[in-house]
Amino acid sequence: MPGENGSVKIGECSRSIASKLVVRMGIIMKELVSVIVPAYQEELRIVRCLQSIFASTYRNLEVIVVNDGSTDDTEKVVEEFQASRGLSIKELKLVTISNGGAARARNYGMRLARGEYIGFVDADDMIHPEMIERLADSLRRGNDLSICRLLFCDEDGKPKFHMLSTRREVRQCPGQALKMIMWENIQMSICPVLFRREKIMGMGGELAVFCPENVAAFEDFAFICQYVYCCNGTMEKLDFIGYYYCRRKGSSSTRVYTARELCHALEPILTVGNQIRNINFESHKLLYAFMFMEFWYKEAFRSKDHSFSPNSENWRIGMKELERYADVFMKASEVAFHKKAAMWIVRKHPNVGWILAKMFGKLSIL
Repeated sequence: MPGENGSVKIGECSRSIASKLVVRMGIIMKELVSVIVPAYQEELRIVRCLQSIFASTYRNLEVIVVNDGSTDDTEKVVEEFQASRGLSIKELKLVTISNGGAARARNYGMRLARGEYIGFVDADDMIHPEMIERLADSLRRGNDLSICRLLFCDEDGKPKFHMLSTRREVRQCPGQALKMIMWENIQMSICPVLFRREKIMGMGGELAVFCPENVAAFEDFAFICQYVYCCNGTMEKLDFIGYYYCRRKGSSSTRVYTARELCHALEPILTVGNQIRNINFESHKLLYAFMFMEFWYKEAFRSKDHSFSPNSENWRIGMKELERYADVFMKASEVAFHKKAAMWIVRKHPNVGWILAKMFGKLSIL
């Protein structure tokens, strides 16, 4: 803006010159992206993970490794990686905390993050070189969060199958986006997603959105649901496989939960759904009923000598919670017929369901 005498102020002139230099040199100033990596007993896999992050085409990164009280050489391996790459503490920050689980480690990392955008990568997984670039471009276009597709791999990184449909979609937050996350695609992982820091942090610098630390499962799914509820813009799902989710024995993704733990873990998600001011919104109820139906079939499949029976706590709690939204599930137009058939069998003829689960296992009617 010109001054009172029509001249341009010195500060504004400097900014104008700098802007022209940036354009002439082809430099695009990109937002800082903070990538939080919770790590527990990951000495054998974390280098693979860090290599994939630092191979990103997006260069303005801050990687925060939160060593969650590991008793192996995770901390030493990260320090050696940092030294071998000549990375500064601004590029790769390592912090060690007492063991408290992935949710607590992620929350700790978010409090340290300086980036305008925040993402998460688990220490035993990998990412595509273009994942952060593409997700950041989506946020730069004005979306509140962006999601890419996820590829399931074995422990060695060999591809098995991918998640999410193969088309780009943009959904309005919170209702439309939550419907897609909770029911249409069941996007439960926090990792193939990039978030805006301004939506996560409160006015006083505390976490306004965080991972629940007192649940046994789905803490990252609860985080996504809470985040979307706080947004009024849009969510973009990209037709791009960017995250490689490497399953291995002993990881949290392979843990078997009790019905009581499942009930407790899903409560934060139910709370978000119940806050939507739309009487027609029921995706959280559909998800809840489906998760307990899936739990029932898995327990029936893996149990021996009818240990999963009406006399067991898992059976009693599972059936009780299944009935909680069973009527909503059976009436919903968006629920496929075969899922409704599975629900009917479990509720009306559980002995038949038990036999079917034993016969078909993972290839059941779910």
